Amino acid sequence: MRKKFQLMRDRNSRPGEHELFHHRFTQLLLVPEYRCKEQKQRELLVQRYEHAKIMEERGQIIEVSALFDPDKKTGTIPHTVVLQGGAGIGKTTLAIKVILEWAEGKLYQDRFDYVFYLTCRELNHLGEREFSFAYLIANDWPGPYAPMTEILSQPERLLFIIDGLDELKFPCDEHRYDLCKDWKQQRPVPILLSSLLRKTMLPEASLLLTARLTALGKFIPLLENPRHVEILGFSAEHRKEYFCKFFRNKNLGKRAFSLLKGNGALFTMCSVPLMDWIVCTCLKQQMEKGRGLIQALKTTTALYVCYISLITPNDKNFISQHLRGLCRLAAEGFWGRKMLFEEEDLRRHNLEAADVSAFLDMNIFQKDIDRENYYSFIHLSFHEFFAAMFYVMNTEKEGEKNPDSSIPDVKKLLEKCSRYEARHVILALRFLFGFLNAETAKKLERKFRCRMSQEIKSRLLQWIERETKRDIEQPWFSTSNVPKWHSLLYEIQNAEFVTQMLVNIQEITVNIHYPYEALSAIYCMKRCPGAQRLSISYRSDLPASVWEDLFSVVSKNQNLKELKMSSFKFSDSCMAKLCVLLKDPTCKLEKLTLEGCKVTYSFCRYLFSASCLKSLHFSNISFVDDGRKLSSKTLGQGNCQLQTLSFMFCRLTHRCYQNVFSALSSNKSLKNLDLSGNSFEEGGIKLLCKVLENQNCKLETLRLTHCKLSSACCQDLFTTLTKNESLKELYLSHNYFGKYAMKHLCEALGNHNCKLHTVRLIQCNLTATGVQDLLPVMCSNENLKMLDLSSNFFRDEGMKLLCEALEKQTVKLQTLNFWQDYLSEESERALTSLQARTSFHITWEEYHKAEFFDWDAEDTV
Repeated sequence: MRKKFQLMRDRNSRPGEHELFHHRFTQLLLVPEYRCKEQKQRELLVQRYEHAKIMEERGQIIEVSALFDPDKKTGTIPHTVVLQGGAGIGKTTLAIKVILEWAEGKLYQDRFDYVFYLTCRELNHLGEREFSFAYLIANDWPGPYAPMTEILSQPERLLFIIDGLDELKFPCDEHRYDLCKDWKQQRPVPILLSSLLRKTMLPEASLLLTARLTALGKFIPLLENPRHVEILGFSAEHRKEYFCKFFRNKNLGKRAFSLLKGNGALFTMCSVPLMDWIVCTCLKQQMEKGRGLIQALKTTTALYVCYISLITPNDKNFISQHLRGLCRLAAEGFWGRKMLFEEEDLRRHNLEAADVSAFLDMNIFQKDIDRENYYSFIHLSFHEFFAAMFYVMNTEKEGEKNPDSSIPDVKKLLEKCSRYEARHVILALRFLFGFLNAETAKKLERKFRCRMSQEIKSRLLQWIERETKRDIEQPWFSTSNVPKWHSLLYEIQNAEFVTQMLVNIQEITVNIHYPYEALSAIYCMKRCPGAQRLSISYRSDLPASVWEDLFSVVSKNQNLKELKMSSFKFSDSCMAKLCVLLKDPTCKLEKLTLEGCKVTYSFCRYLFSASCLKSLHFSNISFVDDGRKLSSKTLGQGNCQLQTLSFMFCRLTHRCYQNVFSALSSNKSLKNLDLSGNSFEEGGIKLLCKVLENQNCKLETLRLTHCKLSSACCQDLFTTLTKNESLKELYLSHNYFGKYAMKHLCEALGNHNCKLHTVRLIQCNLTATGVQDLLPVMCSNENLKMLDLSSNFFRDEGMKLLCEALEKQTVKLQTLNFWQDYLSEESERALTSLQARTSFHITWEEYHKAEFFDWDAEDTV
């Protein structure tokens, strides 16, 4: 027994190729009970990633050793256990697991002395021929003579495994009055099997049966108090384990699994072990051909077609009759949000459960003292696939109209998406667009003899063209809707058509959750020749091939000027690739933003020296000290053309400040520096002041918002303002300004060497009394043109005093902003009165209404 089952062959193995069963076996999720109808309905409706979660909530990993354990409620020991599940879910594999572990002395040693394995496929070949039951089970006995009398003398110590009840071609339910009790008596195989199942023969023996859910209906009446155990398939973690075992390389398996996880539909399908095997085989073939792993997961539709082709019988009658009915059933349920079907539904579409059992599950629900049977597709994604295929199956001939008028046409499907009701229909729509792919269309025609009509094809293409154009023309458009459709465009795999759709896009914003989304998004990015700005975010590792594709988009698009990458995990190789890109003379990138990443000082050196960059922004970055310093030559060398440098919320340490300010000391091109969101100790602010006092410093804008500046820091900084004549704009918003800090600022602004023309003090805890200290500066400073005092708590009394004081002075300002979260009617009247009597512009409305406000300039507030 061990010799027979310890080696396994893949479906596509070459002669002589085998795999040790234990090396490939992966744990399965099992549920030891029926579900209620409502629970099953809920599971069928969930989205793909929720499906995996529900599987693990419902399921529990039951070791095979527990299959015959006493019932926890009644204490009764089951003598018949039914392993049930859909096609390819692992029923036979689990049965073999039982045999092997028993043969190796690891399982049921205190329960069974003998285990026999009968496969219904082999029993089918015996037909109505007559044998004794002893002869039937002696086939696998290792010696020439099997001691059957001794073996069968203790039936309570026997386990019979009957695999694939759903595959039986002869009936077992027609021999109720013709059963056999004697295992020595020769009888037709159907009677022997029926006698064993009904416990007429060897009633004390234990049975382990495997069957698809759809086939259980006719066997349940034969079984005596069976325990039903449903196989749900692989959990997410065990899918990963399977991949690692298949590729025999843990790292390679993890890479392949990360790509699978990015495709929601495929990830869910891979709870079915057979689908795991198909995907892994596909990936392996790509590797053997020298292609990247990610290219193997080309489109969702192609892999579904591959899977459906594999499990669809090569019977012409099946194609013409059953598949057509199956597609109608799917479309009807799709539009009616009906996931569970009765036998009457199947009959209405000329279907028998046995004919389509590869695609349907039977769901048996308890109803009072009776049971009721319902059918569902083996997963919601299959339901959607066949619903989409309905529109292909029913338009086989050019110009043929849909004969099922009760089912909405493709036009209705597209209208739902246009009204942003896409969640329910998006996967079905993706399949439809996948059928437009030339290669997939050929497979459909060859295997299923069906072809999409020119009418539907034109309607789909016109719709995606219209939707894309409409989105681009929206005034608020930043291509946030392009990702919504990029999966559809990707399924088509028609580069010329996709380029035509996206040629006018100027800005691309893509949030990627999984590697597969990156694949389809980058496919579309490559076909946006007019894109000038690209923003892409992703919260995990991306394969090297994806980085290469992404950077090729940047290097080949001569119009692309801005690139923002958020929440990436940059590996050293990724950083190296980006540096190579920036050094490429064909790269026209001018602005680079890195957000939520970890970068090294060495990487910074390369970025600073990239001659194409004029603007470099770090946001929420963790700098890794790799022992390299940013010397004064780093930013001071001739090929550094940076004009704007930003370190927003980067948790800069004193060593970071030393590196950055040392590099700044000899730079003459830098005009704008943003250090917002970083805490300054006195040592850090002194280093900054030293840079500002350097004659090489040409900074014009300095942003220090959210920096928790102390009074001492403010004193050092404001003193430095009198020694720097290049600085024009100072942003100090969201810092707590005490009495002394305000005094030092007023002294600096009153100095004729200070050339500031814009000062922002938003939400600095200023009082009306403190602001009155600024009045002399507003009157005397010829350079100061804009002062922003928004979101400071002046109250009505303070606002009134301030307005009265300003009304009596000759103010040199051009713009004064008093915007508040809330202004009373009294304060608004005071500001209105002031505006009417002064020459400078006063605004207290919301920022987006204020003409002077520059969002790009004040993105840190």
